[in-house]
Amino acid sequence: MILHADGNSFYASCEQIYRPDLRNKPVAVLSNNDGIIVALNKEAKDCGIKRGDPYFKVKDICDYKGVTIFSSNYTLYADISRRITSIYMEYAPDIEYYSIDESFLFFDKCNWSIKDYEDIGWELKERIYKEVGIPICVGAGPTKTLAKLYNKKAKEHGGVFVYNPDQVDSLLAETDCATIWGIGPARAQKLLLHGIKNALMLKHMPLYDAKRLLTSQGFETVMELNGKRCMDKITRQKKDIITSSRQFSKKVYDLATLECALVEYTELAVEKLRKQNSECKMVQICISTCNYYSDNLDEQYSNAAFAELSRLTSYTPDIVNAARLILPYIYRQGYGYKVIMVSLLDIMPAQYQGWLWIDPKEDIKKRKLMEAVDNITNTYGRRSITLAKSWTKTGWEMKRDFLSPNFTTDINCVPAVL
Repeated sequence: MILHADGNSFYASCEQIYRPDLRNKPVAVLSNNDGIIVALNKEAKDCGIKRGDPYFKVKDICDYKGVTIFSSNYTLYADISRRITSIYMEYAPDIEYYSIDESFLFFDKCNWSIKDYEDIGWELKERIYKEVGIPICVGAGPTKTLAKLYNKKAKEHGGVFVYNPDQVDSLLAETDCATIWGIGPARAQKLLLHGIKNALMLKHMPLYDAKRLLTSQGFETVMELNGKRCMDKITRQKKDIITSSRQFSKKVYDLATLECALVEYTELAVEKLRKQNSECKMVQICISTCNYYSDNLDEQYSNAAFAELSRLTSYTPDIVNAARLILPYIYRQGYGYKVIMVSLLDIMPAQYQGWLWIDPKEDIKKRKLMEAVDNITNTYGRRSITLAKSWTKTGWEMKRDFLSPNFTTDINCVPAVL
């Protein structure tokens, strides 16, 4: 059996943990630069706003309805997710961390009853709410597709819903194809044109037709609805290209400020590189004004450049210095830049490589320094330690007017009881 555990309105729920005054009140979370609504709780949905709404269009509604708005605080969300996962690991022999708010828990060698899985689901739900403060739903099924479906239906059963082979067909008969994982509205419309009106009909669809209409993914979905596992645990593949990029909150005109942004984004990219235990041989930077829809061609400019490193490395200062050296060659004065993108290329698995003109002790010192930096950022949050250059100019940073404190990673933000 597979359990699928999912945090309810995860981002909004994280913001409510340390704000008890917001319990049972509407909360919404914005995207980067406070652009659009990316998460909201049930109370906020009842106010008439929805995910994907640009904030400037619904600001008046939010103010009138008393919706509390937050900027995305990914440091907080990642730490809360880590705490939840640590509880999952106490129960499941094997776990797939599917996303920041959901995981699959595999109990393949456990020959338990429906009641046993229900008890585990309720215990998980109660523990996580008590110890972390996040409400979750738990669905259980013999395949990942059925576990996802039972998780969606769990809200109608108090938060926990477990697969029963005697009742699954009646459940599928009441389920729209669009709600099945891997189908969606577009494919559901195509199925409807061929007479497939619900998930039960999809389950009994001939496999040849499923592959013809829905490709191999649809074939696997039909198999999974029949209780035959086709989607095993996903092992995260190492990336061949690692990119870090954000839009600035306002246009940047001077080289010095642009360089500060370059340093920060290069640091973030190299951090990702080390997380997958890799090294790179080349760095690419790209800058752009993003005025693609402007009729004035004089306002449009974008360019890119590469820098090849002398050797494979994941040492942040070396990669940052290489990126800084090539920035002046593509910078043009007089343009207002909105984006800088850093890409790490020629990525290989990390391995010790002796270098004729470098003392091996220097390599060891660099590796230990980066390990210390990663330990600090993992404990206290991203950018808790960073290169000084990224702080020399301000004003370009991502717009986050409604950012909450990092309650769990910054000692200065720990709530005080008076």
